[in-house]
Amino acid sequence: MKQRVSITRIANCDFDSAVREAVELAGGLPELVKRDSKVVVKPNLARRALSGSGAITDARATEAVTRLVLDLNPASVVIAEGTAVGYDDGALSTEEILSMSGTRAVAQRLGVPCVNLNCDEPVAVEVPEPRAMDRILVAKTILESDVVISVPVLKTHNRTNATISLKNMWGCLVGTEKRAGHMLGINNALVDYFSVLRPSYAVIDASVAMEGLWRSPEDARMVGLILAGRDALAADVVGCALMGIHPYSVFYLRELMARPGEVRDFSDIEVVGESLEAHAQQFRPAFDVFMDRYPNVRIVAGPSFCGGCVAELVSAVRYVHDAGYGESMKDLTILVGAPEGVEIEGAVVVIGECSAVYEESGPMALGCPPAEDDVLTVICDAIGADASLVMTVRDENRRRMWDATSENVKG
Repeated sequence: MKQRVSITRIANCDFDSAVREAVELAGGLPELVKRDSKVVVKPNLARRALSGSGAITDARATEAVTRLVLDLNPASVVIAEGTAVGYDDGALSTEEILSMSGTRAVAQRLGVPCVNLNCDEPVAVEVPEPRAMDRILVAKTILESDVVISVPVLKTHNRTNATISLKNMWGCLVGTEKRAGHMLGINNALVDYFSVLRPSYAVIDASVAMEGLWRSPEDARMVGLILAGRDALAADVVGCALMGIHPYSVFYLRELMARPGEVRDFSDIEVVGESLEAHAQQFRPAFDVFMDRYPNVRIVAGPSFCGGCVAELVSAVRYVHDAGYGESMKDLTILVGAPEGVEIEGAVVVIGECSAVYEESGPMALGCPPAEDDVLTVICDAIGADASLVMTVRDENRRRMWDATSENVKG
Protein backbone atom coordinates (compact mmCIF):
# COMPACT_ATOMS: atom_id res chain seq x y z
CA MET A 1 0.00 0.00 0.00
CA LYS A 2 1.28 3.44 -0.88
CA GLN A 3 2.03 5.96 1.87
CA ARG A 4 -0.06 9.09 1.47
CA VAL A 5 1.45 12.55 1.83
CA SER A 6 -0.71 15.64 1.43
CA ILE A 7 0.20 19.16 0.34
CA THR A 8 -2.09 22.12 1.05
CA ARG A 9 -1.77 25.82 0.42
CA ILE A 10 -1.83 28.36 3.25
CA ALA A 11 -4.32 30.98 2.08
CA ASN A 12 -4.39 34.38 3.73
CA CYS A 13 -2.11 33.18 6.57
CA ASP A 14 -4.82 30.73 7.68
CA PHE A 15 -2.60 28.03 9.16
CA ASP A 16 -5.49 26.37 10.97
CA SER A 17 -7.44 25.59 7.81
CA ALA A 18 -4.34 24.50 5.90
CA VAL A 19 -3.25 22.12 8.67
CA ARG A 20 -6.72 20.64 9.09
CA GLU A 21 -7.09 20.08 5.36
CA ALA A 22 -3.61 18.55 5.08
CA VAL A 23 -4.20 16.13 7.96
CA GLU A 24 -7.62 15.14 6.64
CA LEU A 25 -6.24 14.51 3.15
CA ALA A 26 -3.44 12.40 4.61
CA GLY A 27 -5.89 10.17 6.47
CA GLY A 28 -6.70 12.10 9.64
CA LEU A 29 -5.76 11.63 13.28
CA PRO A 30 -8.78 9.88 14.89
CA GLU A 31 -7.36 6.39 14.30
CA LEU A 32 -4.14 7.48 15.98
CA VAL A 33 -5.25 9.81 18.78
CA LYS A 34 -7.65 8.14 21.23
CA ARG A 35 -9.24 9.45 24.42
CA ASP A 36 -6.58 7.74 26.53
CA SER A 37 -3.68 8.93 24.35
CA LYS A 38 -0.76 10.94 25.66
CA VAL A 39 0.24 13.23 22.79
CA VAL A 40 3.43 15.22 22.23
CA VAL A 41 3.57 18.01 19.65
CA LYS A 42 7.25 18.47 18.71
CA PRO A 43 8.15 21.67 16.78
CA ASN A 44 11.66 22.49 15.53
CA LEU A 45 13.10 25.32 17.64
CA ALA A 46 16.80 24.70 17.01
CA ARG A 47 17.65 28.36 16.41
CA ARG A 48 17.31 31.69 18.19
CA ALA A 49 14.78 33.06 15.75
CA LEU A 50 11.34 34.58 15.48
CA SER A 51 8.22 32.80 14.34
CA GLY A 52 7.76 33.24 10.59
CA SER A 53 11.49 33.55 9.87
CA GLY A 54 11.75 30.07 8.32
CA ALA A 55 14.55 29.10 10.70
CA ILE A 56 12.13 27.51 13.19
CA THR A 57 8.62 26.12 13.13
CA ASP A 58 6.10 28.94 12.84
CA ALA A 59 4.17 29.20 16.11
CA ARG A 60 0.96 29.35 14.08
CA ALA A 61 1.68 25.88 12.68
CA THR A 62 2.37 24.55 16.18
CA GLU A 63 -0.88 26.11 17.40
CA ALA A 64 -2.91 24.69 14.53
CA VAL A 65 -1.62 21.16 15.11
CA THR A 66 -2.15 21.40 18.87
CA ARG A 67 -5.71 22.69 18.45
CA LEU A 68 -6.48 19.83 16.08
CA VAL A 69 -5.20 17.32 18.64
CA LEU A 70 -7.14 18.96 21.48
CA ASP A 71 -10.34 18.63 19.46
CA LEU A 72 -9.95 14.86 19.78
CA ASN A 73 -9.94 15.08 23.61
CA PRO A 74 -6.91 12.92 24.35
CA ALA A 75 -5.78 12.21 27.92
CA SER A 76 -2.97 14.77 27.69
CA VAL A 77 -1.19 17.08 25.25
CA VAL A 78 2.20 18.75 25.66
CA ILE A 79 4.38 20.85 23.38
CA ALA A 80 7.96 19.68 23.80
CA GLU A 81 11.39 20.61 22.47
CA GLY A 82 15.04 20.33 23.38
CA THR A 83 16.97 22.85 21.31
CA ALA A 84 20.53 22.59 19.94
CA VAL A 85 23.28 22.02 22.52
CA GLY A 86 26.11 22.77 20.10
CA TYR A 87 28.86 20.81 18.39
CA ASP A 88 30.89 23.34 16.45
CA ASP A 89 28.78 26.05 18.07
CA GLY A 90 27.61 26.88 21.58
CA ALA A 91 24.50 25.55 23.30
CA LEU A 92 21.21 27.40 23.10
CA SER A 93 18.56 27.88 25.79
CA THR A 94 15.34 25.96 25.17
CA GLU A 95 13.45 28.12 27.67
CA GLU A 96 14.55 31.31 25.94
CA ILE A 97 13.60 30.04 22.48
CA LEU A 98 10.23 28.71 23.65
CA SER A 99 9.43 32.29 24.66
CA MET A 100 11.17 34.09 21.80
CA SER A 101 9.46 31.94 19.17
CA GLY A 102 5.97 32.52 20.52
CA THR A 103 5.61 28.80 21.26
CA ARG A 104 5.20 29.30 25.01
CA ALA A 105 2.46 31.87 24.36
CA VAL A 106 0.67 29.28 22.19
CA ALA A 107 0.89 26.70 25.00
CA GLN A 108 -0.46 29.19 27.54
CA ARG A 109 -3.29 30.20 25.24
CA LEU A 110 -4.31 26.58 24.71
CA GLY A 111 -3.75 25.53 28.32
CA VAL A 112 -1.12 22.87 27.60
CA PRO A 113 2.32 22.48 29.19
CA CYS A 114 5.66 23.23 27.51
CA VAL A 115 8.31 20.61 28.25
CA ASN A 116 12.05 21.29 27.98
CA LEU A 117 13.34 17.94 26.73
CA ASN A 118 16.98 18.89 27.38
CA CYS A 119 16.16 18.81 31.10
CA ASP A 120 13.84 15.83 30.99
CA GLU A 121 14.64 12.53 32.69
CA PRO A 122 16.85 10.46 30.36
CA VAL A 123 15.86 6.89 29.52
CA ALA A 124 18.35 4.58 27.84
CA VAL A 125 17.09 2.91 24.66
CA GLU A 126 19.16 0.01 23.33
CA VAL A 127 19.91 -0.10 19.60
CA PRO A 128 19.78 -3.70 18.30
CA GLU A 129 22.28 -3.40 15.42
CA PRO A 130 24.20 -0.19 16.09
CA ARG A 131 26.39 1.65 13.62
CA ALA A 132 27.48 4.44 15.94
CA MET A 133 25.38 4.42 19.14
CA ASP A 134 24.46 1.18 20.90
CA ARG A 135 22.44 3.08 23.51
CA ILE A 136 20.60 6.37 23.12
CA LEU A 137 19.33 8.60 25.94
CA VAL A 138 15.82 9.76 25.03
CA ALA A 139 13.57 12.10 27.02
CA LYS A 140 11.13 10.23 29.25
CA THR A 141 8.27 12.46 28.08
CA ILE A 142 8.72 11.11 24.55
CA LEU A 143 8.96 7.47 25.50
CA GLU A 144 5.94 7.63 27.80
CA SER A 145 3.77 9.22 25.12
CA ASP A 146 1.47 7.27 22.81
CA VAL A 147 1.65 9.70 19.91
CA VAL A 148 4.45 12.07 18.85
CA ILE A 149 3.60 14.52 16.09
CA SER A 150 6.69 16.01 14.47
CA VAL A 151 6.06 19.58 13.31
CA PRO A 152 9.30 20.65 11.63
CA VAL A 153 10.06 23.55 9.35
CA LEU A 154 11.34 22.69 5.86
CA LYS A 155 15.10 23.36 5.70
CA THR A 156 18.40 22.36 4.16
CA HIS A 157 21.12 21.32 6.62
CA ASN A 158 24.89 21.82 6.68
CA ARG A 159 25.62 18.29 7.96
CA THR A 160 22.81 16.13 6.61
CA ASN A 161 21.68 18.11 3.50
CA ALA A 162 18.07 18.22 4.76
CA THR A 163 16.28 18.43 8.09
CA ILE A 164 12.56 17.73 8.12
CA SER A 165 10.27 15.55 10.24
CA LEU A 166 12.69 12.72 11.07
CA LYS A 167 15.71 14.90 11.85
CA ASN A 168 13.41 17.07 14.01
CA MET A 169 13.25 14.12 16.41
CA TRP A 170 16.93 14.71 17.30
CA GLY A 171 15.57 17.28 19.74
CA CYS A 172 14.07 14.42 21.77
CA LEU A 173 17.53 13.33 22.90
CA VAL A 174 18.32 14.64 26.35
CA GLY A 175 20.83 17.49 26.59
CA THR A 176 24.36 16.65 25.55
CA GLU A 177 23.33 13.26 24.16
CA LYS A 178 22.86 15.20 20.92
CA ARG A 179 26.52 16.25 21.07
CA ALA A 180 27.56 12.64 21.69
CA GLY A 181 25.76 11.65 18.50
CA HIS A 182 27.75 14.20 16.52
CA MET A 183 31.02 13.02 18.02
CA LEU A 184 30.28 9.42 17.05
CA GLY A 185 29.19 10.38 13.53
CA ILE A 186 25.88 12.17 13.13
CA ASN A 187 24.64 10.35 10.04
CA ASN A 188 25.12 6.81 11.34
CA ALA A 189 23.81 7.99 14.73
CA LEU A 190 20.62 9.16 13.02
CA VAL A 191 20.19 5.77 11.34
CA ASP A 192 20.59 4.11 14.76
CA TYR A 193 18.11 6.50 16.33
CA PHE A 194 15.44 6.04 13.68
CA SER A 195 15.74 2.28 13.98
CA VAL A 196 14.28 2.55 17.50
CA LEU A 197 12.19 5.75 17.48
CA ARG A 198 10.24 7.71 14.89
CA PRO A 199 7.34 10.16 15.05
CA SER A 200 3.80 8.84 14.82
CA TYR A 201 2.78 11.56 12.39
CA ALA A 202 4.37 14.45 10.50
CA VAL A 203 2.97 17.90 9.80
CA ILE A 204 5.59 19.95 7.96
CA ASP A 205 5.58 23.73 8.15
CA ALA A 206 6.62 24.86 4.67
CA SER A 207 5.16 28.34 5.01
CA VAL A 208 8.60 29.94 4.96
CA ALA A 209 11.43 27.47 4.36
CA MET A 210 15.20 27.87 4.59
CA GLU A 211 18.00 27.11 2.16
CA GLY A 212 21.75 27.55 2.62
CA LEU A 213 22.96 28.22 6.16
CA TRP A 214 19.65 29.65 7.46
CA ARG A 215 20.70 33.29 7.33
CA SER A 216 17.65 35.47 7.80
CA PRO A 217 16.20 36.92 5.69
CA GLU A 218 18.48 36.16 2.71
CA ASP A 219 18.14 32.35 2.91
CA ALA A 220 14.37 32.35 3.47
CA ARG A 221 12.17 30.85 0.76
CA MET A 222 8.49 31.70 0.56
CA VAL A 223 6.70 28.40 -0.10
CA GLY A 224 3.30 28.82 1.56
CA LEU A 225 2.49 25.14 2.08
CA ILE A 226 1.70 22.54 4.73
CA LEU A 227 2.61 18.86 4.25
CA ALA A 228 1.22 15.97 6.29
CA GLY A 229 1.58 12.22 6.46
CA ARG A 230 1.41 9.21 8.76
CA ASP A 231 4.78 7.95 7.52
CA ALA A 232 7.53 10.44 8.36
CA LEU A 233 9.98 8.91 5.89
CA ALA A 234 7.53 9.35 3.03
CA ALA A 235 6.77 12.91 4.16
CA ASP A 236 10.48 13.72 4.20
CA VAL A 237 10.98 12.30 0.70
CA VAL A 238 8.27 14.65 -0.55
CA GLY A 239 9.75 17.52 1.47
CA CYS A 240 13.14 16.92 -0.15
CA ALA A 241 11.53 17.01 -3.59
CA LEU A 242 10.02 20.42 -2.77
CA MET A 243 13.56 21.69 -2.12
CA GLY A 244 15.04 20.04 -5.22
CA ILE A 245 17.04 17.62 -3.05
CA HIS A 246 17.34 13.97 -4.07
CA PRO A 247 16.51 11.85 -1.00
CA TYR A 248 19.53 9.60 -1.67
CA SER A 249 21.77 12.62 -1.03
CA VAL A 250 20.46 12.60 2.55
CA PHE A 251 22.43 9.71 4.05
CA TYR A 252 19.95 8.62 6.71
CA LEU A 253 17.00 8.75 4.29
CA ARG A 254 18.88 6.64 1.76
CA GLU A 255 19.80 4.06 4.38
CA LEU A 256 16.24 3.86 5.72
CA MET A 257 14.76 3.60 2.22
CA ALA A 258 16.96 0.55 1.53
CA ARG A 259 15.37 -1.39 4.40
CA PRO A 260 12.56 -3.91 3.85
CA GLY A 261 9.07 -2.50 4.28
CA GLU A 262 10.10 1.14 3.89
CA VAL A 263 9.21 3.48 1.03
CA ARG A 264 11.82 2.92 -1.69
CA ASP A 265 10.99 5.83 -3.98
CA PHE A 266 8.05 7.84 -5.26
CA SER A 267 6.37 4.71 -6.58
CA ASP A 268 5.56 3.91 -2.94
CA ILE A 269 4.12 7.37 -2.20
CA GLU A 270 0.76 8.90 -3.11
CA VAL A 271 0.88 12.70 -3.12
CA VAL A 272 -2.55 14.30 -2.71
CA GLY A 273 -3.77 17.88 -2.64
CA GLU A 274 -1.57 20.49 -4.27
CA SER A 275 0.74 19.45 -7.11
CA LEU A 276 4.28 18.68 -5.99
CA GLU A 277 5.68 19.56 -9.40
CA ALA A 278 3.94 22.93 -9.42
CA HIS A 279 5.54 23.96 -6.12
CA ALA A 280 9.00 22.36 -6.32
CA GLN A 281 11.93 24.75 -6.11
CA GLN A 282 15.70 24.42 -6.26
CA PHE A 283 17.12 25.32 -2.86
CA ARG A 284 20.79 26.15 -2.58
CA PRO A 285 22.52 23.40 -0.56
CA ALA A 286 23.96 24.39 2.80
CA PHE A 287 27.31 22.82 1.90
CA ASP A 288 27.66 25.01 -1.21
CA VAL A 289 27.09 28.13 0.87
CA PHE A 290 29.53 26.89 3.51
CA MET A 291 32.24 26.31 0.89
CA ASP A 292 31.82 29.88 -0.40
CA ARG A 293 33.95 30.79 2.63
CA TYR A 294 36.81 28.76 1.18
CA PRO A 295 36.85 29.73 -2.52
CA ASN A 296 40.33 28.30 -3.16
CA VAL A 297 39.32 24.77 -2.18
CA ARG A 298 38.00 22.87 -5.18
CA ILE A 299 35.22 20.36 -4.50
CA VAL A 300 34.69 17.85 -7.29
CA ALA A 301 31.51 16.00 -6.42
CA GLY A 302 29.94 13.07 -8.20
CA PRO A 303 26.37 11.75 -8.18
CA SER A 304 26.91 9.74 -4.98
CA PHE A 305 27.86 12.77 -2.89
CA CYS A 306 25.62 12.74 0.19
CA GLY A 307 25.28 14.08 3.71
CA GLY A 308 27.54 11.31 5.03
CA CYS A 309 30.63 13.03 3.66
CA VAL A 310 29.22 16.55 4.00
CA ALA A 311 29.03 16.30 7.79
CA GLU A 312 32.69 15.41 8.20
CA LEU A 313 34.01 17.78 5.52
CA VAL A 314 32.33 20.76 7.19
CA SER A 315 34.27 20.34 10.42
CA ALA A 316 37.54 19.24 8.79
CA VAL A 317 37.78 22.17 6.36
CA ARG A 318 36.76 24.67 9.03
CA TYR A 319 39.35 23.60 11.57
CA VAL A 320 42.22 23.12 9.13
CA HIS A 321 41.59 26.73 8.16
CA ASP A 322 41.21 27.93 11.75
CA ALA A 323 44.48 26.27 12.73
CA GLY A 324 46.30 28.60 10.35
CA TYR A 325 46.46 26.46 7.20
CA GLY A 326 44.02 28.43 5.10
CA GLU A 327 46.70 29.48 2.61
CA SER A 328 47.98 25.90 2.42
CA MET A 329 44.54 24.73 1.28
CA LYS A 330 44.77 27.02 -1.73
CA ASP A 331 44.18 24.96 -4.88
CA LEU A 332 43.44 21.80 -2.88
CA THR A 333 41.07 19.45 -4.75
CA ILE A 334 38.67 17.24 -2.80
CA LEU A 335 37.15 14.33 -4.72
CA VAL A 336 33.91 13.05 -3.25
CA GLY A 337 30.79 11.18 -4.35
CA ALA A 338 32.35 9.18 -7.22
CA PRO A 339 32.93 11.97 -9.77
CA GLU A 340 33.64 11.01 -13.37
CA GLY A 341 36.22 12.27 -15.84
CA VAL A 342 38.29 14.24 -13.35
CA GLU A 343 41.60 15.73 -14.40
CA ILE A 344 43.98 15.35 -11.48
CA GLU A 345 46.39 18.20 -10.72
CA GLY A 346 47.92 19.66 -7.57
CA ALA A 347 47.14 18.46 -4.07
CA VAL A 348 44.24 15.99 -4.03
CA VAL A 349 42.34 14.13 -1.30
CA VAL A 350 39.77 11.41 -1.86
CA ILE A 351 36.79 11.19 0.51
CA GLY A 352 34.51 8.17 0.95
CA GLU A 353 34.41 4.62 -0.31
CA CYS A 354 32.32 5.52 -3.35
CA SER A 355 35.33 7.46 -4.73
CA ALA A 356 37.77 4.57 -4.27
CA VAL A 357 38.56 4.51 -8.00
CA TYR A 358 40.73 7.58 -7.29
CA GLU A 359 42.59 6.04 -4.32
CA GLU A 360 45.94 6.35 -6.13
CA SER A 361 45.42 10.08 -6.68
CA GLY A 362 46.05 11.21 -3.11
CA PRO A 363 45.39 10.49 0.57
CA MET A 364 42.00 8.80 1.02
CA ALA A 365 39.54 8.73 3.92
CA LEU A 366 37.76 5.37 3.84
CA GLY A 367 34.31 4.63 5.18
CA CYS A 368 30.70 5.33 4.29
CA PRO A 369 30.59 7.77 5.81
CA PRO A 370 34.23 8.39 6.75
CA ALA A 371 35.14 9.54 10.26
CA GLU A 372 35.77 13.24 10.88
CA ASP A 373 39.32 12.62 12.17
CA ASP A 374 40.16 10.61 9.05
CA VAL A 375 38.90 13.36 6.74
CA LEU A 376 40.85 15.97 8.69
CA THR A 377 44.00 13.81 8.63
CA VAL A 378 44.01 13.21 4.86
CA ILE A 379 43.52 16.91 4.17
CA CYS A 380 46.48 17.65 6.43
CA ASP A 381 48.55 14.96 4.72
CA ALA A 382 47.82 16.45 1.30
CA ILE A 383 48.83 20.01 2.22
CA GLY A 384 51.65 19.22 4.66
CA ALA A 385 49.78 20.38 7.76
CA ASP A 386 50.15 19.05 11.31
CA ALA A 387 46.98 17.03 11.94
CA SER A 388 47.60 16.79 15.68
CA LEU A 389 47.82 20.59 15.90
CA VAL A 390 44.57 20.98 13.96
CA MET A 391 42.81 18.50 16.24
CA THR A 392 44.09 20.33 19.29
CA VAL A 393 42.77 23.65 17.96
CA ARG A 394 39.45 22.02 17.14
CA ASP A 395 39.07 20.36 20.53
CA GLU A 396 40.06 23.51 22.42
CA ASN A 397 37.63 25.65 20.41
CA ARG A 398 34.78 23.22 20.99
CA ARG A 399 35.50 22.91 24.69
CA ARG A 400 35.63 26.68 25.05
CA MET A 401 32.24 27.10 23.34
CA TRP A 402 30.66 24.26 25.29
CA ASP A 403 31.92 25.56 28.63
CA ALA A 404 30.81 29.11 27.87
CA THR A 405 27.26 28.01 27.13
CA SER A 406 26.90 25.01 29.46
CA GLU A 407 24.18 26.69 31.51
CA ASN A 408 21.98 26.89 28.40
CA VAL A 409 21.76 23.11 28.23
CA LYS A 410 19.86 23.18 31.53
CA GLY A 411 17.57 26.04 30.56
